[in-house]
Amino acid sequence: MSLKPKFTIPSDSHYQVTVMSSKINGQISPQPCPHLAEFRLTSSKPFLSLHNCLRIKPPGGRASLRRDPHELPHCSACGLSAPSRLYACIACAAVSCHSSSSGVPSHATAHAASMPPGHQIAIDVERAELFCCACRDQVYDRDFDAVVVIAQTVASLGGGESTTIPTPHPENLRKRRRVDYRPSTPDLRERALIGSCSAPIDDFPRGLRGLNNLGNTCFMNSVLQALLHTPPLRNYFLSDKHNRYFCQKINNVNDDDDSGTATKKKNSGNSGNKNGRICLACDMDAMFSAVFSGDRSPYSPAKFLYSWWQHAANLASYEQQDAHEFFISMLDGIHQKVDKDQRKPHSEGSGDCCIAHRVFSGILRSDVTCMVCGFTSTTYDPCIDISLDLEPNQVGSTKSAAVASKHSCNGEADRTNSSQNCGISTLMGCLNRFTRAEKLGPDQKFFCQQCKVRQESLKQMSIRKLPLVSCFHIKRFEHSSTRKMSKKVDRYLQFPFSLDMSPYLSSSILRSRFGNRIFPFDGDESDASNDLCSEFELFAVVTHSGKLDAGHYVTYLRLSNQWYKCDDAWVTQVDENIVRAAQGYMMFYVQKMLYYKATDKPVAS
Repeated sequence: MSLKPKFTIPSDSHYQVTVMSSKINGQISPQPCPHLAEFRLTSSKPFLSLHNCLRIKPPGGRASLRRDPHELPHCSACGLSAPSRLYACIACAAVSCHSSSSGVPSHATAHAASMPPGHQIAIDVERAELFCCACRDQVYDRDFDAVVVIAQTVASLGGGESTTIPTPHPENLRKRRRVDYRPSTPDLRERALIGSCSAPIDDFPRGLRGLNNLGNTCFMNSVLQALLHTPPLRNYFLSDKHNRYFCQKINNVNDDDDSGTATKKKNSGNSGNKNGRICLACDMDAMFSAVFSGDRSPYSPAKFLYSWWQHAANLASYEQQDAHEFFISMLDGIHQKVDKDQRKPHSEGSGDCCIAHRVFSGILRSDVTCMVCGFTSTTYDPCIDISLDLEPNQVGSTKSAAVASKHSCNGEADRTNSSQNCGISTLMGCLNRFTRAEKLGPDQKFFCQQCKVRQESLKQMSIRKLPLVSCFHIKRFEHSSTRKMSKKVDRYLQFPFSLDMSPYLSSSILRSRFGNRIFPFDGDESDASNDLCSEFELFAVVTHSGKLDAGHYVTYLRLSNQWYKCDDAWVTQVDENIVRAAQGYMMFYVQKMLYYKATDKPVAS
């Protein structure tokens, strides 16, 4: 049974799609044309002659074929330019018309029949699409489509030339399987215990507890408040997935197995993290137990601070540190300890790793394309957060501008408003800037494997895999090499409470880059979990106020659809407009729909 290919045919087209098709990587792909395959055998770069003939209608519009920008093409046989479609032979550049209407001669077909093999393949002059005059049908070729795409990309950046892009072969990434969530239902005995041991609920949600400042530790308290209320992380520790008593017992057993080493470790104390006795996950487990115990008095995370100092000895002081640097260092400490204990390799981006990377780790895709030959180098890198630059040359850096614009530029009400319309930076604008194609400077030329020399190139970032929790870090501290000094950027940033990450996924970027011209490369097919989990909700905002060397960190938490301000030991309820006007430094978003991995253990029936 033949399947209809997955592409869009214009309503005014005379083409009749008759090719057989099949599914590849979940996408419907047409069978290759034998005449096109024969034509490709004549040259390793069959479409190089199109280098200077593609014209892009600004801005970034549809591609057409013109040897001269002012050329008016017409059929070489009848001299007409309408109503039939015009095709240029790829071998001899002869322009001929073609119509599928009965009784209307096809000069393109007659030209192909009268010429030797190789003249069957032509190009639609107005649409820059391949056409086989022998099959009388559209045909598809990845290298040709890449020629058009790179021309459109270069044209959008203000000029340049383009040719072909070879097909990369990234490694296939393991997908997550969706498991239906079934809430736990208490039995009769548990119902009786709940009824006899329950206490009335007070005004604040459980787990909302202030953290004492231990001496310029607001940077730590602000991040810890966000992590204590990160839903997947909270569920992990409160369900006893990391039991600190069991973890310490295992470490003691390991020490007893090697009495000499154990004695040396005990005598040396806990200086440094090489002895393996530091476990930030154990300290996190103790902190979760204390914060969610129901006690409302401020908690002092002194044990956690001491353990973190041992892990990051270079940051061990009572001076103010950077909250983002602490966030990275803390997750790295949890990862190193858990990875060492389990003694098996892990892939940070696949989700088969420690709890820190299972929650925060995603995968970024980087495409670097040679602007001379079109060769594309694709790399994949795991990341636990995304650092974003603020949009340049914006106005409205004060809180008053933020409050004044919250009605006209509300990220919830109108997420299509751009920073150009609002006059302020937006999180979506920063993400667009992060994922847009950019031309690398002459001092950043990369070595092209096809040209065998360093060439100018285009680079584009995208998100291959979304994490359960997306952390966005705004670069508010910049260094000037000319003035040899650092300063803080106080520009206001508008961020939405609900965020759709689908426009920034690799699948969306590739669709935008290639349109319906070509089908996904191997390994780049859309991940079903990404498509269904691209909607995120904001639940924590870490803000910074003050100067670079003398500032203060505060966290805003969203619990039960109500916002709370956590200022070290003080916790107060605030209006959402206060949060919108805050100077965001780190934003934490959680997926609206969470996926859970099915257990491999047999379940007793």
